[in-house]
Amino acid sequence: MVENADNILSEDIETAEYKAKYDAACRNILANKYILAWILKDTLAEYKNENIDAIISYIEQPEVASVKVENTKLSERVSGMSDSDKNILEGEIFYDIRFSAKVPKDPKTQKETLGLIINIEEQNDFYPGYPLLKRGGYYCARMLSAERGTVFTGSEYGKIEKVVSIWICANPPKSLENTILRYGIEEEALVGTGSRPRSEYDIMSMVLINLGNPQNFKTDNAVKLLSVLLSQEMAAAEKKSILKSNFKIPMSVEVEKEVDYMCNLSDGVERRGIEKGKEKAQNAMVLKMLRAKSPIPFIAEISEFSTEKIIQIAKDNGITVEFKTD
Repeated sequence: MVENADNILSEDIETAEYKAKYDAACRNILANKYILAWILKDTLAEYKNENIDAIISYIEQPEVASVKVENTKLSERVSGMSDSDKNILEGEIFYDIRFSAKVPKDPKTQKETLGLIINIEEQNDFYPGYPLLKRGGYYCARMLSAERGTVFTGSEYGKIEKVVSIWICANPPKSLENTILRYGIEEEALVGTGSRPRSEYDIMSMVLINLGNPQNFKTDNAVKLLSVLLSQEMAAAEKKSILKSNFKIPMSVEVEKEVDYMCNLSDGVERRGIEKGKEKAQNAMVLKMLRAKSPIPFIAEISEFSTEKIIQIAKDNGITVEFKTD
Protein backbone atom coordinates (compact mmCIF):
# COMPACT_ATOMS: atom_id res chain seq x y z
CA MET A 1 0.00 0.00 0.00
CA VAL A 2 1.26 3.48 -0.85
CA GLU A 3 0.58 6.10 1.80
CA ASN A 4 0.52 9.84 1.29
CA ALA A 5 4.20 10.82 1.07
CA ASP A 6 3.73 14.19 2.76
CA ASN A 7 1.92 12.61 5.72
CA ILE A 8 4.58 9.92 6.10
CA LEU A 9 7.39 12.49 6.01
CA SER A 10 5.61 14.73 8.51
CA GLU A 11 4.99 11.82 10.91
CA ASP A 12 8.57 10.59 10.59
CA ILE A 13 9.97 14.07 11.25
CA GLU A 14 7.79 14.51 14.34
CA THR A 15 8.70 11.06 15.66
CA ALA A 16 12.39 11.68 14.98
CA GLU A 17 12.15 15.00 16.81
CA TYR A 18 10.64 13.30 19.86
CA LYS A 19 13.30 10.57 19.66
CA ALA A 20 16.13 13.11 19.41
CA LYS A 21 14.78 15.01 22.42
CA TYR A 22 14.43 11.75 24.38
CA ASP A 23 18.01 10.73 23.55
CA ALA A 24 19.28 14.15 24.64
CA ALA A 25 17.29 13.88 27.89
CA CYS A 26 18.84 10.45 28.55
CA ARG A 27 22.33 11.83 28.05
CA ASN A 28 21.60 14.75 30.36
CA ILE A 29 20.45 12.56 33.24
CA LEU A 30 23.24 10.02 32.69
CA ALA A 31 25.76 12.86 33.00
CA ASN A 32 24.69 13.39 36.62
CA LYS A 33 27.73 12.72 38.83
CA TYR A 34 25.82 10.41 41.16
CA ILE A 35 24.77 8.25 38.22
CA LEU A 36 28.32 8.26 36.84
CA ALA A 37 29.71 7.29 40.25
CA TRP A 38 27.49 4.18 40.42
CA ILE A 39 28.55 3.23 36.89
CA LEU A 40 32.26 3.60 37.70
CA LYS A 41 31.99 1.65 40.96
CA ASP A 42 30.44 -1.40 39.30
CA THR A 43 32.40 -1.40 36.04
CA LEU A 44 35.99 -0.40 36.83
CA ALA A 45 38.35 -2.14 39.27
CA GLU A 46 39.90 1.23 40.12
CA TYR A 47 36.75 2.24 42.04
CA LYS A 48 35.48 -1.11 43.31
CA ASN A 49 36.39 -0.44 46.95
CA GLU A 50 35.43 3.26 46.98
CA ASN A 51 32.15 4.68 48.28
CA ILE A 52 29.92 6.75 46.01
CA ASP A 53 30.75 10.11 47.60
CA ALA A 54 34.47 9.46 47.17
CA ILE A 55 34.03 8.49 43.53
CA ILE A 56 32.05 11.68 42.90
CA SER A 57 35.05 13.65 44.17
CA TYR A 58 37.28 11.88 41.63
CA ILE A 59 35.08 12.88 38.68
CA GLU A 60 36.69 16.05 37.45
CA GLN A 61 34.86 18.93 35.82
CA PRO A 62 35.11 16.68 32.96
CA GLU A 63 32.20 15.70 31.07
CA VAL A 64 29.96 16.55 28.36
CA ALA A 65 26.87 15.21 26.81
CA SER A 66 26.40 15.35 23.05
CA VAL A 67 24.58 18.60 23.64
CA LYS A 68 26.73 20.58 26.06
CA VAL A 69 25.04 21.10 29.38
CA GLU A 70 25.32 24.21 31.46
CA ASN A 71 27.34 24.14 34.65
CA THR A 72 24.69 24.34 37.35
CA LYS A 73 25.11 25.78 40.82
CA LEU A 74 24.77 22.29 42.30
CA SER A 75 27.52 21.09 39.95
CA GLU A 76 25.91 17.65 39.77
CA ARG A 77 26.25 17.40 36.03
CA VAL A 78 29.49 17.05 34.17
CA SER A 79 30.65 19.66 31.73
CA GLY A 80 33.79 21.05 30.24
CA MET A 81 35.41 18.43 28.01
CA SER A 82 34.70 18.43 24.29
CA ASP A 83 32.12 15.87 23.20
CA SER A 84 33.57 15.64 19.70
CA ASP A 85 36.77 14.22 18.29
CA LYS A 86 37.88 15.63 14.96
CA ASN A 87 40.59 14.06 12.84
CA ILE A 88 41.43 15.44 9.40
CA LEU A 89 41.76 11.92 7.96
CA GLU A 90 39.11 10.03 9.94
CA GLY A 91 36.38 12.65 10.24
CA GLU A 92 34.49 13.77 13.31
CA ILE A 93 32.65 11.62 15.84
CA PHE A 94 30.47 12.70 18.73
CA TYR A 95 30.51 10.97 22.10
CA ASP A 96 27.33 10.78 24.18
CA ILE A 97 29.31 11.52 27.33
CA ARG A 98 33.06 11.88 27.82
CA PHE A 99 34.92 12.92 30.97
CA SER A 100 38.13 12.58 32.96
CA ALA A 101 38.35 11.04 36.42
CA LYS A 102 41.12 10.78 38.98
CA VAL A 103 42.11 7.36 40.28
CA PRO A 104 42.48 6.63 44.02
CA LYS A 105 46.05 6.46 45.32
CA ASP A 106 47.76 3.10 45.21
CA PRO A 107 46.94 1.54 48.63
CA LYS A 108 50.44 0.05 48.90
CA THR A 109 52.60 2.99 47.81
CA GLN A 110 50.11 5.84 48.43
CA LYS A 111 51.38 7.37 45.20
CA GLU A 112 49.17 9.31 42.81
CA THR A 113 48.28 7.30 39.71
CA LEU A 114 47.38 8.43 36.23
CA GLY A 115 43.77 9.37 35.60
CA LEU A 116 41.17 7.90 33.29
CA ILE A 117 39.36 9.24 30.24
CA ILE A 118 35.88 7.73 30.07
CA ASN A 119 33.26 7.64 27.34
CA ILE A 120 29.68 6.51 28.02
CA GLU A 121 27.20 5.66 25.26
CA GLU A 122 23.50 4.82 25.55
CA GLN A 123 22.62 2.23 22.90
CA ASN A 124 19.10 1.02 22.08
CA ASP A 125 19.95 -1.29 19.17
CA PHE A 126 22.20 -4.17 20.23
CA TYR A 127 22.56 -5.34 16.61
CA PRO A 128 23.10 -2.13 14.58
CA GLY A 129 24.80 -4.01 11.74
CA TYR A 130 28.24 -4.28 13.37
CA PRO A 131 29.60 -5.56 16.72
CA LEU A 132 29.24 -2.89 19.41
CA LEU A 133 32.55 -3.96 20.94
CA LYS A 134 34.41 -3.10 17.74
CA ARG A 135 32.86 0.35 17.78
CA GLY A 136 33.82 0.66 21.45
CA GLY A 137 37.37 -0.34 20.56
CA TYR A 138 37.45 2.30 17.83
CA TYR A 139 36.25 4.95 20.28
CA CYS A 140 39.02 3.91 22.68
CA ALA A 141 41.58 4.20 19.90
CA ARG A 142 40.34 7.69 19.01
CA MET A 143 40.48 8.80 22.64
CA LEU A 144 44.00 7.45 23.01
CA SER A 145 45.09 9.21 19.83
CA ALA A 146 43.51 12.45 21.03
CA GLU A 147 45.76 12.45 24.12
CA ARG A 148 48.75 13.51 22.02
CA GLY A 149 49.18 17.23 22.47
CA THR A 150 46.87 17.37 25.50
CA VAL A 151 47.96 14.65 27.93
CA PHE A 152 51.41 14.04 26.47
CA THR A 153 53.69 15.40 23.76
CA GLY A 154 56.48 13.92 21.71
CA SER A 155 57.57 10.52 23.03
CA GLU A 156 56.20 10.93 26.57
CA TYR A 157 54.17 7.74 26.22
CA GLY A 158 54.50 7.02 29.93
CA LYS A 159 51.97 9.79 30.54
CA ILE A 160 49.24 8.13 28.52
CA GLU A 161 46.04 7.81 30.56
CA LYS A 162 43.80 4.75 30.34
CA VAL A 163 40.68 5.19 28.23
CA VAL A 164 37.37 3.40 28.83
CA SER A 165 34.32 3.14 26.57
CA ILE A 166 31.16 2.07 28.45
CA TRP A 167 28.07 1.05 26.48
CA ILE A 168 24.67 0.99 28.18
CA CYS A 169 22.59 -1.48 26.17
CA ALA A 170 18.88 -0.91 26.74
CA ASN A 171 17.67 -3.86 24.64
CA PRO A 172 20.22 -6.68 24.88
CA PRO A 173 19.41 -10.30 23.96
CA LYS A 174 17.74 -12.27 26.76
CA SER A 175 20.91 -14.25 27.40
CA LEU A 176 22.80 -11.05 28.32
CA GLU A 177 20.14 -9.20 30.34
CA ASN A 178 21.24 -7.91 33.76
CA THR A 179 24.95 -8.39 33.08
CA ILE A 180 28.12 -6.30 32.96
CA LEU A 181 30.87 -7.52 30.63
CA ARG A 182 34.34 -5.96 30.57
CA TYR A 183 37.05 -6.37 27.94
CA GLY A 184 40.62 -5.11 27.98
CA ILE A 185 44.29 -5.81 27.29
CA GLU A 186 45.60 -8.84 29.18
CA GLU A 187 49.14 -10.16 29.54
CA GLU A 188 49.89 -13.64 28.20
CA ALA A 189 53.25 -15.28 28.82
CA LEU A 190 53.90 -17.29 25.65
CA VAL A 191 57.34 -18.47 26.71
CA GLY A 192 58.58 -18.56 30.31
CA THR A 193 56.98 -16.84 33.29
CA GLY A 194 58.03 -13.22 32.87
CA SER A 195 55.66 -10.40 33.73
CA ARG A 196 55.37 -6.62 33.46
CA PRO A 197 53.41 -4.22 35.70
CA ARG A 198 49.78 -4.01 34.65
CA SER A 199 50.02 -0.21 34.55
CA GLU A 200 52.30 -0.49 31.51
CA TYR A 201 49.74 -2.18 29.25
CA ASP A 202 46.30 -1.63 30.81
CA ILE A 203 45.54 1.44 28.69
CA MET A 204 42.10 0.67 27.24
CA SER A 205 38.93 -1.13 28.24
CA MET A 206 35.40 -1.63 26.85
CA VAL A 207 32.36 -2.36 29.00
CA LEU A 208 28.86 -3.56 28.07
CA ILE A 209 26.15 -2.84 30.65
CA ASN A 210 23.20 -4.97 29.57
CA LEU A 211 19.96 -3.80 31.16
CA GLY A 212 16.98 -5.93 32.10
CA ASN A 213 14.33 -6.21 34.78
CA PRO A 214 15.42 -4.29 37.90
CA GLN A 215 13.23 -6.56 40.05
CA ASN A 216 15.59 -9.45 39.35
CA PHE A 217 18.21 -7.90 41.62
CA LYS A 218 18.20 -8.32 45.39
CA THR A 219 21.06 -5.86 45.79
CA ASP A 220 21.45 -2.37 44.39
CA ASN A 221 23.96 -1.97 41.59
CA ALA A 222 24.57 0.00 38.40
CA VAL A 223 22.55 -2.39 36.21
CA LYS A 224 19.52 -2.04 38.46
CA LEU A 225 19.94 1.74 38.66
CA LEU A 226 20.15 2.15 34.90
CA SER A 227 17.34 -0.34 34.26
CA VAL A 228 15.11 1.76 36.52
CA LEU A 229 16.24 5.06 35.05
CA LEU A 230 15.78 4.02 31.41
CA SER A 231 12.68 1.86 31.90
CA GLN A 232 9.93 2.49 29.35
CA GLU A 233 7.23 1.13 31.67
CA MET A 234 8.04 2.67 35.04
CA ALA A 235 6.38 5.95 36.00
CA ALA A 236 8.47 9.00 36.84
CA ALA A 237 7.32 9.06 40.49
CA GLU A 238 8.41 5.44 41.02
CA LYS A 239 11.76 6.08 39.35
CA LYS A 240 12.46 9.08 41.56
CA SER A 241 11.48 7.15 44.68
CA ILE A 242 13.90 4.30 43.88
CA LEU A 243 16.73 6.67 42.93
CA LYS A 244 16.33 8.47 46.24
CA SER A 245 15.69 5.56 48.62
CA ASN A 246 17.84 2.81 47.09
CA PHE A 247 20.68 4.77 45.55
CA LYS A 248 20.74 7.88 47.78
CA ILE A 249 20.65 10.21 44.79
CA PRO A 250 19.50 13.68 45.91
CA MET A 251 16.29 14.67 44.17
CA SER A 252 17.20 18.25 43.39
CA VAL A 253 14.79 20.36 41.37
CA GLU A 254 17.00 19.83 38.34
CA VAL A 255 17.12 16.02 38.69
CA GLU A 256 13.36 15.73 39.27
CA LYS A 257 12.71 17.92 36.24
CA GLU A 258 15.00 15.87 34.03
CA VAL A 259 13.45 12.54 35.09
CA ASP A 260 9.94 13.90 34.49
CA TYR A 261 10.96 15.33 31.12
CA MET A 262 12.59 12.08 30.02
CA CYS A 263 9.53 10.03 31.03
CA ASN A 264 7.16 12.41 29.23
CA LEU A 265 9.24 12.17 26.07
CA SER A 266 9.34 8.39 26.38
CA ASP A 267 5.54 8.31 26.61
CA GLY A 268 5.34 10.56 23.56
CA VAL A 269 7.64 8.35 21.48
CA GLU A 270 5.72 5.21 22.49
CA ARG A 271 2.32 6.82 21.89
CA ARG A 272 3.31 8.02 18.43
CA GLY A 273 4.61 4.57 17.60
CA ILE A 274 1.39 2.91 18.75
CA GLU A 275 -0.78 5.41 16.89
CA LYS A 276 1.23 5.03 13.71
CA GLY A 277 1.10 1.24 13.97
CA LYS A 278 -2.64 1.30 14.58
CA GLU A 279 -3.24 3.55 11.57
CA LYS A 280 -1.12 1.31 9.33
CA ALA A 281 -3.16 -1.72 10.43
CA GLN A 282 -6.41 0.15 9.70
CA ASN A 283 -5.12 1.23 6.30
CA ALA A 284 -4.21 -2.37 5.47
CA MET A 285 -7.71 -3.51 6.48
CA VAL A 286 -9.33 -0.83 4.30
CA LEU A 287 -7.17 -1.77 1.35
CA LYS A 288 -8.10 -5.43 1.76
CA MET A 289 -11.83 -4.56 1.76
CA LEU A 290 -11.41 -2.29 -1.28
CA ARG A 291 -9.79 -5.12 -3.21
CA ALA A 292 -12.66 -7.38 -2.13
CA LYS A 293 -15.07 -4.83 -3.69
CA SER A 294 -16.75 -4.09 -0.34
CA PRO A 295 -19.14 -1.10 -0.43
CA ILE A 296 -17.59 2.21 0.61
CA PRO A 297 -20.25 2.93 3.31
CA PHE A 298 -19.56 -0.49 4.83
CA ILE A 299 -15.80 0.14 4.84
CA ALA A 300 -16.36 3.55 6.44
CA GLU A 301 -18.51 2.02 9.18
CA ILE A 302 -15.99 -0.72 10.00
CA SER A 303 -12.83 1.40 9.80
CA GLU A 304 -14.27 4.67 11.12
CA PHE A 305 -12.43 6.38 8.26
CA SER A 306 -14.07 9.17 6.31
CA THR A 307 -15.33 8.45 2.81
CA GLU A 308 -12.77 10.90 1.42
CA LYS A 309 -9.90 9.07 3.12
CA ILE A 310 -11.07 5.68 1.84
CA ILE A 311 -11.32 7.01 -1.71
CA GLN A 312 -7.81 8.51 -1.35
CA ILE A 313 -6.43 5.12 -0.21
CA ALA A 314 -8.04 3.50 -3.23
CA LYS A 315 -6.58 6.16 -5.53
CA ASP A 316 -3.09 5.82 -4.01
CA ASN A 317 -3.18 2.09 -4.71
CA GLY A 318 -4.61 2.29 -8.23
CA ILE A 319 -8.04 0.94 -7.29
CA THR A 320 -11.02 2.36 -9.12
CA VAL A 321 -14.11 2.73 -6.97
CA GLU A 322 -17.59 4.01 -7.55
CA PHE A 323 -19.41 5.68 -4.73
CA LYS A 324 -23.09 6.49 -4.97
CA THR A 325 -24.70 8.78 -2.44
CA ASP A 326 -28.28 7.65 -3.13
